[in-house]
Formats: sequence, structure tokens, C-alpha cells
Amino acid sequence: MKAQLARAMLWCMGALPFRLNRALGTGFGLLLWYLPNRSRIHSRANIDRCYPDRSPAWRRKLLRTSLIETGRTFTEAAWFWQRSQQRVLQLVREVHGLEHVDQARHERRGIIFATPHIGAWELAGSYVASCAPLTVLYRPPRIEALDRAIRRGRERLGSIPVPTDGSGIRALHRALRKGEAIGVLPDQQPRGGQGVYAPFMGQPALTMTLLSRLAARSGASVLFVAMLRRPEGGFAMHIWPAGEDIADDDARVAATRINRETERAIALAPAQYMWNYQRFRQRNAEKKAEAQPAMTE
Repeated sequence: MKAQLARAMLWCMGALPFRLNRALGTGFGLLLWYLPNRSRIHSRANIDRCYPDRSPAWRRKLLRTSLIETGRTFTEAAWFWQRSQQRVLQLVREVHGLEHVDQARHERRGIIFATPHIGAWELAGSYVASCAPLTVLYRPPRIEALDRAIRRGRERLGSIPVPTDGSGIRALHRALRKGEAIGVLPDQQPRGGQGVYAPFMGQPALTMTLLSRLAARSGASVLFVAMLRRPEGGFAMHIWPAGEDIADDDARVAATRINRETERAIALAPAQYMWNYQRFRQRNAEKKAEAQPAMTE
């Protein structure tokens, strides 16, 4: 029953015209703002932690706006998954940095597209999949029926989703060896033993090591991507190359670079970042000690 309800809800959101879908997302976001819920609690804590020098009024405004943007991200994804790649890409009105993709393709070393949880990352994945064959790492939801719907939607948008297990990691390596592209969410919470603590927004955060290992082993170009909503409608795509130390042998050096590039994405549109994500959760006391210091440029 739960699975059927989830699928029906996903279908209904996706069936709406895009403007109504966006309005529904705004409504969901306002519910997150007005009603007690974990998203609001975690978002407020993270915003207060990351912007301690800003006024309470500024942080409160960012919290409200970010929850609205979170609601839009949720409903928009359902809309994207039920449309063709050609249809959803019509929403992209600006592209900044496409020359970096052209350069990486010319070098034929493979491309790692790193897309933080900001804006419409599902649409970002579809756009880069239109530039090169794209294999994306995917953590399936617990509801199997929902998993199938999301996986089919991402395949419709042009990407090849693979699970976050050994078989998925091998698929990423194969794609890079063939000179293709892969997609990774660089601020995804890593599982035990697969991350290190590095500074993020001035605070220690558990950060994945997978992206850097893939870059070091393959020699692939690493490009960060952010697909942001424009105030006047549609979306603007931003693409830029990561610093070379993202493939550094020192895991903390590389993780620090990942977080700095993620901060660069956030600076483009702070309200569109997914602040309810628990980047600062500490696993144990020993990990706290690891977080001290990182490096400088």
C-alpha cells in the first residue's frame, strides 16, 4: 500500500503542467516552513552553523527560501522523470562554461561531472548526458517500486544509473576507461570508512574519497556542475573545472578541494542548496579529531 501511494504521488506530481508543478513545490516548501519537521530543524541548524556572522533575520530569510526551493526540487524531479530528455532540456536557458566540456571531450580521458545537491541536479544530469554517455552513481530508495520509477526516469533522461556498491564502482571505472563520463554527487554522505573529515563552510564535515580516487586512477577531467533556477524562469547551467588537487594523494587535501568547489556552487545561489542534508553529523569522537586542520591553498 505504501509503495502504491508513493508511485501514485510521484505520477500525479509529474503529470502536472510545469508551472503548476512549481507552484505545488512552493506549497510543499511552505509546509516545511510552517509545520514542525526534521527538514526545518536540520536546515536551521546547518544555516546557523555555516553563517554565524550573518544576522538572525538574514538566516531566517535564507531558511524560509531554502525550504521553498527544497519543495520545488522534490516536485520538479517527478516532472523531469516523466518527460523526454529533449523536452526537459528546453527549460535550460543559459549555459556557462560549456567550453570546459568541449576541452575535456577533446582530451578523451573521461569526464567526472560532480553535481552538488543544489538547484535541479536531476536536470543537470540530463544536460551533461546530452554531451557524453553518462553513468551515474545511484543510492536506491528503500521502496522497491519507487526505485524502479526513479531508475526508469533517469534512464529516460539519458543517464545509466548504477548502484552504490562494488558493481556500481566497477561500472564507473569501466566508463572512464572508455573515455565516457560519470556523474557523482560530491556532497553525498559517505558510508563508514569511505570518507575523511575536511573543512566545509568553516566546519568539519565527513567528505567522500571516492571522487578523488576515481580522478587519480583514471586521470579524468573533473568538472563541477550546478543547474540553478532563474528568477525570470527556466534554468541556468554553470560548469567549471575543479582544482588539480582534487586528485591529490592526500585524502584530506583532495576532500578539502571537493568542499571548496561545493562552496563555490553554494555561493551562486545559497537558497537553492539542500541545507537539510546532515553534512556535519559526527560518527564518533575519533572522527572529530581528524577534522582539525586541513590545508591551505
